[in-house]
This record gives sequence, structure tokens and C-alpha cells, in this order.
Amino acid sequence: MAAILRNLVATCLLLIMCAGAVFADPLVIRGVNVLTMENEEILENQTLIISNGEIEWIGPDGDANIPENAEIVEGDYYVIPGLAEMHAHIPSPNQGQVMMENTLALYLSQGITTIRGMLGNPAHLELRERAAAGELFSPRIFTSGPSLSGNSAPDPETARQMVRDQHEAGYDLLKFHPGLSLEVFEAATDEANSLGIDFSGHISYEVGLERSLEAGKGSIDHLDRYMEFLAGDAALRDDPPIIFFGYDLTPHADENLIEEAARITAEAGVWNVPTNTLLENMFNPEISVEEMQQWPGMNLLPSDLVENWSQRVRDNRAHDLYDDDQARRFLELRKQITLALHEAGAGLMLGADAPQIFNPPGYSAHREMAILVDAGLSPFEAIKTGTVNVGVYLGEEDKTGKIAPGYRADLILLSSNPLESIPFHGAIEGVIYQGNYASRADLDEILNYLREVAD
Repeated sequence: MAAILRNLVATCLLLIMCAGAVFADPLVIRGVNVLTMENEEILENQTLIISNGEIEWIGPDGDANIPENAEIVEGDYYVIPGLAEMHAHIPSPNQGQVMMENTLALYLSQGITTIRGMLGNPAHLELRERAAAGELFSPRIFTSGPSLSGNSAPDPETARQMVRDQHEAGYDLLKFHPGLSLEVFEAATDEANSLGIDFSGHISYEVGLERSLEAGKGSIDHLDRYMEFLAGDAALRDDPPIIFFGYDLTPHADENLIEEAARITAEAGVWNVPTNTLLENMFNPEISVEEMQQWPGMNLLPSDLVENWSQRVRDNRAHDLYDDDQARRFLELRKQITLALHEAGAGLMLGADAPQIFNPPGYSAHREMAILVDAGLSPFEAIKTGTVNVGVYLGEEDKTGKIAPGYRADLILLSSNPLESIPFHGAIEGVIYQGNYASRADLDEILNYLREVAD
């Protein structure tokens, strides 16, 4: 890895998988503690044999038949599957190739081995292919196309054509933003369902929660429109700014409807990516801007971006509608909704909406897991949202999200028990992606580079 890092150039983070032990095949991880995600049991003194990007064998170290030409990694590690950030953002090309590739590197440095990009661009399709080919230090990429919104899709035929064009271009899903009329929404979802392409993201004001569920949405992101569902007639007001997500309806929310909202979501088979950390960062009066500026990962981002976030939070908390007690209540309701969805069997997936408002790529996904635990999920259940659940959503439950023969060799090596140390971004000792190993020293070198070029 050190030799690769010496090839960094000013135009991109060049990490071509070309030489050195880090890219050896087969790779053997010996004598480690493994959380397979089949259950909460941690298996001790296990060995994994990895070949061709997959886990070939796992079992007690004493039973392992170590290939003679294998590269061996040993240590007092805990091993879990790599995590997925299911509401991620890749910068747009107008921010430069460097920013796009460095952001991908930052995700992977924190054990995020899969991302779902939620505001796509044709350039992201190229990044997806380069990542899959091993030409970037990057997670596996799934990406939406440019979003369908009230501006981009003002009428039904435009919406249908956007759906057809994005399907033909090879995007993995459609991203919905607010502002879609009911007529446009119905046209877009009819076209999407006929073509078999997922549509996920926001819910427009005219559409609402129930119609989105009936349409077969892939995922609802940010718990969008759940507060409107709880507020009843009070929700019949002018649609507030996008970041509010029903904050203004907090005094009108009927907690007794939470269980019903969770039930109809589960029956519809629609996933949720709550992105609770995004709203905590924006609204929580217990977390100051100054504290967030010092969070892990913040020093890896451009200072002007951090200042922009800082001012946005300050402006929001200075707004006439902002109230500390109402903010606390709003955030508590979101946790209640999150737990109710989980308990009803409505699937949750990990996502923090990085990089947005004090959510550094990778680091914020770990914090999102901590908020899930605070909401009432067990640590094991929180980890499932970024592993097992993602495999089910992607239709890859037989090869993604667990540690077993035949599964993708996307793994995290930790120095602490993951069931006792969420968030565990500070315990990462190595990342394995597509069967390739980056040690703690390698990751530090990458982060040092990202820190140097942040501004």
C-alpha cells in the first residue's frame, strides 16, 4: 500500500490495485474473533481464507488448511462484515475529480464497503465501474440518477421519459425529491414499476406516506412524511423547508398513530433509511456547533464546507420557529418512530446522508448506529441495518452482509468487541474490500493524505 500511495498525484487519489502484499490472493486472516451476523455469538480463534474476492473458508484455526502462497494477517482482532451507507452522496463532477475520489476513499477508510449514492450523475456511473474493477480505493457503488423533483419533472410525460432514460443509462435506482405532483408521481412510479427499477428517497407533499407505500417505493429516506401522518389535519399547511421533515408539526403529533404508521409500512414491504444523525446535528440543542466542528473526521473536510454547515445550523437554531424543547421532542418522536418500524418488522437500513451537515463520510454511519442503539435497537440489530438488511434489500442475502463461505470478502477488523463499542470508528485496525487488505498503517497514510489536501 505504501508503494501505491507514493503514486498519488494532484488530480486524484490513485490507488491502483497492482502490487504488494496488500493485494495478495489468497489472503488468510488467522486466529480472530468473528461476528458472522448469523446470530449474536462471537466465534473465537477463527481463521478466514479469502480468494477471488470471496470468503472461501471459515472455521477454527486448528482446522484451517492454509495455502502455501497465502498472505497471512494475524492479530487480536474482531471481524465483522463491511458496512453499507445507504443514503450516501458522491460529490458532483463540478467539484472536481479529486473531491469525488477522495470522498469515496474516506467512506472506505471507515469500513464502509458499499454505498448507495442518492443524487447521481453520469460521472458516478464511471466511478461505479472503476470501483468494481479495482481501480479506486472505493466502496462498491450503487447509484441513483439525477433526482426527479418538481423542477426536473414538471409533467407526467417528462417524468416518464426521465425514468426511461435513467433505466437505459444503467442507474441502479431513481431518486425522488420533493415537489412532485400526485399526477407526476403516479406516472413516474407506473413507468418505474413497469421497467423494474427501484425508486427511493423523499416523499412529496401532495403524495404523502400512504400513497408512497401503496406505490411500492424501495425506501423512504429521512423518515419523510411520518410526522405529517401523525399530525393529521395540522399537516395541511404550506410545505416547510426541506430540512424540517415535520419539525413544525411536533406539537400536533399523535403518538398513538406511530404503531399504525409502522404497521402499514411493514405490510407494504417498504424500507426506511432514517438518517437520524442528520436531524440530531441540525436540531439537538445539547450538541453545539463548536462540539460538532471537533468530531472525528471533520478535519478531513474542506474548511469552507465546515463553515457552511456551521452557519446553516446556527441559522436554523436562530429561526423564529426553533425552540429547544420542541426540538428535543421532535428528535424523541423520530426515535420512537424508528423503534416502532423495527419492532413491526419494517426494514431499517443504515444511512447518515453523508457528507451533509456535520456528517463526514464513514464516520457518520458509525454515529447513526449509536443513535439506533439509543432509540432501542440492540447493538447487534443496529449492525444488521448496515449488513444483513442491506443484503436482503439488494437481493443478495446469499452473498452480502454476513461472514460465510461464498460471501463477498468485504470485512472490518476491529480492536474491540463491536457489540460493546458502538460507535467503533476509533477501533478499526483494517479494512478488507473485494478481498484486498488495507492495514491500520495503510489507512492512516490515506487519512494523512486526505487531511493534507482537505483545503
